[in-house]
Amino acid sequence: MTNHSDHETPATLLAPLARGLIRRTPEILSLSIHDDKGHALWSSGDFMLPEDHALISEVVEESSIGIGHDVRGPDCGLWWESADTARARCALPIFDRGEFRGVLLLAFEGLTCGDEDRITRVTRLEPVLPVIARAIRLLDPVKVEAADETKPETSSSAASIEDQGMADETIVMATLEFESAGPDDTLAQDLALLAREERIMTLIDSALRNDEFELHLQPIVSLREPEAVGNGPLIVEVLLRLPAEELGVLASHQFLDTAERNGRMPAIDRWVIRALLVWMQRNRERWADANAVFSVNLSGKSVVRPDFREYIANCLDKSGLPLTSLRFEVSELDMSLAPQEFSALARALIDRGCEVSVDNAGTGTGRFEFLREVNADTLKIDGSLVHGASDDIVSRARINGLVHMADTLGMRTVASQVDSTLKLRTMSQLGVDYVQGNRLHEPEHIDTFDFIDCGMQRQLPHLGA
Repeated sequence: MTNHSDHETPATLLAPLARGLIRRTPEILSLSIHDDKGHALWSSGDFMLPEDHALISEVVEESSIGIGHDVRGPDCGLWWESADTARARCALPIFDRGEFRGVLLLAFEGLTCGDEDRITRVTRLEPVLPVIARAIRLLDPVKVEAADETKPETSSSAASIEDQGMADETIVMATLEFESAGPDDTLAQDLALLAREERIMTLIDSALRNDEFELHLQPIVSLREPEAVGNGPLIVEVLLRLPAEELGVLASHQFLDTAERNGRMPAIDRWVIRALLVWMQRNRERWADANAVFSVNLSGKSVVRPDFREYIANCLDKSGLPLTSLRFEVSELDMSLAPQEFSALARALIDRGCEVSVDNAGTGTGRFEFLREVNADTLKIDGSLVHGASDDIVSRARINGLVHMADTLGMRTVASQVDSTLKLRTMSQLGVDYVQGNRLHEPEHIDTFDFIDCGMQRQLPHLGA
């Protein structure tokens, strides 16, 4: 018998399967795979809620004494849902040849509408559960030996083929041909996407080790009259780029989703903060006279970590920089999912003189309860709303609501992804304070960005045709 455990790891066996599952099922936001003791083997993120641990522990306990939760039964695993997060979480037991192998934990976007909805979601996962179980078994040499001892006698060639099949990523990916797959959704495309994702992960890890990321800047431009703006700050958003010899320079939307699925966002956030502060220290004469304010994005995976909050506080305290020159953006959804953690971070930043901005406003739960605890300075309207506002009355109404709320709370509004004159004119009509996008200024490398000449933000842009 071939001992796959000598060279197979959770990354090589479980990662392709898990990533393929996430790609094929858009409503799955994250997932993790655990062994029969509840220990994590692979996870698309690096943070789990207490409710996640409770679900996993209960499935392990019940499955170990033979209760279990049949994925076809009315329970469909164990579920936990919260209207505050607008997410449904499910823990499914994984069996192989009648033996409990582990737990699949999933976070779904949106709440379920009852047992029928839960059954529908879980039924789509049935084809992949046995393959995950076999992959887990291959990672445990003791169980592989035990399973082989109980197998009926077969020819050596047949046994070799079976072992090869269980470990073959092509066979694993083939099991993801769900009923919902479209006519053009082929295995070859899956494998190509998988290869690209693995390549991007290699580039991300190399960039973290060797400081190969690049920082680019894009100004946030005021729509107020020039006399109202005066000599206000030049606000620029810090954007991350990933140079790749064969792929060119990757924009953030081309690799950050991959980084988030693979738990790299806290490390990337740390890199950006460190690199930006060092650059500001070394180039103070370039940006100080322009009264520049640098706006930095933080991921939800970082915000929830106490060690990250301690890291950013130490970096700011030791930088020697005027911290009023920094603004930190966190998405509305991430703030809503972890309001206490966000509030703790926001207060620490505001106490040091930094600004705090709500990013991607209009894409979360819409409750904004965290604003009771935090005096955020800016509400940044998501580009998806901006895109439809020119001809969609619902998008316009939602933006109107956000602008009214911001005015009531004394916050400024920013519209993102403004890439046309029509969108620019619409945002001005809706009363938005600031705009950002390629219609005004394309992102530029931080080393070549001209802070002095970039005065667009202090002028009302021309709104003609």
